[in-house]
Amino acid sequence: MNEAASPAPRLVPSLEEVQHGYELPCEQRRVRGTVVRLFTFPEGSQEPSRTVLCLPGLGASGRSFAPMRPLAPDFRLLLWTPPLHTPMTHTPLQWTLNTLEHQDARLPKRLSLLGSSFGSLLALAFAVAHPERVDALVLVSPVASVHRVRRWALALSTLVRVPKPFGYVLAPTVARVMGGRHLPPEGRAEIVREARRLSPLELLRRLEDILAVDYLDELEHLSVPTLILHGAKDMLVPLSYARDVAERLPLARLEVIREASHLPYMSHTDAFNALVGDFLQRHAGRAP
Repeated sequence: MNEAASPAPRLVPSLEEVQHGYELPCEQRRVRGTVVRLFTFPEGSQEPSRTVLCLPGLGASGRSFAPMRPLAPDFRLLLWTPPLHTPMTHTPLQWTLNTLEHQDARLPKRLSLLGSSFGSLLALAFAVAHPERVDALVLVSPVASVHRVRRWALALSTLVRVPKPFGYVLAPTVARVMGGRHLPPEGRAEIVREARRLSPLELLRRLEDILAVDYLDELEHLSVPTLILHGAKDMLVPLSYARDVAERLPLARLEVIREASHLPYMSHTDAFNALVGDFLQRHAGRAP
């Protein structure tokens, strides 16, 4: 008698429903009066000098980096999630950067940073402010200025968070656009579920950060070993812009994953982990 096939994950899951492969322990740290969720791999390295802080994209949580599990034995991967709500006294980027800098964040004095999309903007902001603390940078679908980001795609991403039932209908489409046709159903469901946690106001404020910040002129002064990973089929951030960022960073190398879209760490896990693992083996924890 054949076993019944496992049901496919729902593309608009509940907030409590975690997809297979994305189950990770979550520690809640209170930093500057706000709660930060930090996901980790139980089997991962605990060596502080091998710490890699992973910063997710707009509306995602650190759990979106769960496909990086094969790298966990070699590196102390901390999957950081910015606060869901940031005070109006600061922009979300400023508040999250200050949170990372705060002693209650309990981050090591030196570390490597991996940022995806909005997370790459945060990683660059931290590296520009504290180059002496950063061993290496990995930038995925990098955002350093809005000049070449396709604004229609930014606007489309907001549809994930609009009120029900409209958001329920459109959210899977937005996740497919961001993830591309190779993103597994579990990955799409993870993106949709987490994005629904953000309020429309918080999302708007983070989008305003992306539209306002420009680090391009500061990149040439950032002498940190950098790996830039970009999907050739990214519909949000053009490949030409990733090349521009790579040319401005003195120690940068660009690698293109041909069939990937905006989330290569979720859709092309093997290729992504191979490139990142090789790069971090050579640079993470190797302070000058």
